[in-house]
Amino acid sequence: MNASPTSSDRLRRIAMELTAQAESGLAYCTDRFDIERFHRIGALARDLMQAVAAEDLPAYDRQVAATAGYATPKIDVRGGVFDPSGRVLLVREVADRHRWTLPGGWCDILESPRQAIEREVAEEAGLPVRAVHLAGVLDRHLWPHVPVYDRHIYKLFFVCEPVGDLDPAFTSAETSEVAWFDVDALPELSVARVVPEQIALLHEHRVRPGPAHVD
Repeated sequence: MNASPTSSDRLRRIAMELTAQAESGLAYCTDRFDIERFHRIGALARDLMQAVAAEDLPAYDRQVAATAGYATPKIDVRGGVFDPSGRVLLVREVADRHRWTLPGGWCDILESPRQAIEREVAEEAGLPVRAVHLAGVLDRHLWPHVPVYDRHIYKLFFVCEPVGDLDPAFTSAETSEVAWFDVDALPELSVARVVPEQIALLHEHRVRPGPAHVD
């Protein structure tokens, strides 16, 4: 399919909405014929998404779709941890060719956003922190992340304060290195997870705390 960036984005959004409608329908439907229709909509949505995706997507999974429940955005949390000189803490992601990112990940069930980001920073950077300020609640699809995911995602960005010392030799199953960087001299980023503008937003909120950016 030779679609322009604008038309590709429109088709991607249509596929995302069809996926949500199919999964929400499956959450409530009891008629076996309608169940099959919703599965067919979900499978077509996956095919449409694949047509405009830059990478291979997983095949349509009936079991996953049937148990997904009412479709809502997923929540990703990211922590901006800064040293006294204003450098930002980044970790190297094993899963993304060792590119760098802010520590973070999905919120788990039964934990608050604060608990989620404090846990993620400890797990990925080995550093205990305290989340002190919500800097942004961002719609991932409105920012230049690559690749574009087939799920709607909200990203919560927190300014965090260290409550311990960083071990520069720390590694984990997810991260291969941790280091401080000047916000104006960032390494190659895992832009699936964070983009430079978001790090700049966090740095600005560290210097001048204010209302969270909502986008």
